[in-house]
Amino acid sequence: MESSARPYEDLFAALGERTRLHLCCLLAVPGGLAVTELAAALAESQPNISRHLKWLRAAGLVEPHREGRWVYYRLREGNHPFFRALRNCLQWVCCCADVQEDLRRLPLKQRNRGRGGVGRVRTYGSVGGGAGKGGRR
Repeated sequence: MESSARPYEDLFAALGERTRLHLCCLLAVPGGLAVTELAAALAESQPNISRHLKWLRAAGLVEPHREGRWVYYRLREGNHPFFRALRNCLQWVCCCADVQEDLRRLPLKQRNRGRGGVGRVRTYGSVGGGAGKGGRR
């Protein structure tokens, strides 16, 4: 019993720190985010954000994906009922005013992804893709 509980202890220990909890909310944005974007949104240094992402990866909450020379992080997609319930809980946390302020600080310019495509502007009003500040897109 003790060995099966250990991963959940690590998971909750990772979520027990404010910056890592906010990172999880930010990483619910579709497509994932780069460390530079996360650092800008949380007003933290890139090495500090990388250290927190390492904790989240070790707990199994975050997964990286590479696009060219960039690495983007996103919340892990888990089919286990525990991970589905955890994502639902994170949606409630992500509605808090301080997390919404972090979302507003995300860089608005879409990064140049893929094969030479032109960047688009996107806004991050809320995790669910709703309207941004003032109710407009």
